[in-house]
Amino acid sequence: MQLEAKVKTLLRMTCFSTAVAISAVSFSPSPVFAGTGSPAAPVAAAESFQDLAVADGEDFTFTARPAGVGAQAAAAVINCRGSFKGNKAYDAPHPGASSKKRKINAHLSITCTGAGAGATHVTVSSRMVDGRRAGKASTGKGFGKARTGGDLACVTSKRAYQAKGVVLIKFPPRYNPPTATAKLASVAKTFKRNGKGICVKP
Repeated sequence: MQLEAKVKTLLRMTCFSTAVAISAVSFSPSPVFAGTGSPAAPVAAAESFQDLAVADGEDFTFTARPAGVGAQAAAAVINCRGSFKGNKAYDAPHPGASSKKRKINAHLSITCTGAGAGATHVTVSSRMVDGRRAGKASTGKGFGKARTGGDLACVTSKRAYQAKGVVLIKFPPRYNPPTATAKLASVAKTFKRNGKGICVKP
């Protein structure tokens, strides 16, 4: 209950903010900014806390390390990588197939790898906004991975749709950091509703 309450609070805080605030010992953006092909700036790991501003829509990675040193500890490092695009070819946001393209959605997904990934609890929550309205928050959780996607019906006027999300990770005991959180956003894309009620690009 405490984890879910924290996620809901963070999601409300990030609903109309494009900033990304990270609480983790090691967080790094992907080597390339999504959709640009431009190299990402190198990020140095902080001792205990790190705030980063990350381009909207960029993939992100959390890294947690177990106590101890040596090859065994190195092999047990957990990496949790996520994005608002997942493995789909299209860019988010997009007209959702589940709503017969009458709503815009974006899938926030995260997958952890490493020896302790199966014991890593992941909670993700997101909602779609268009600058004037906010859709209902959607939450997903699981061990080692989680996925969710909030949506919002498009309207006849042109609106810029953007997904706002929250990630909360609880790593296994004796891992540093023990938890990690992120507030993030997808890229913004413009859609409108056509005469058939379908969301289309203007």
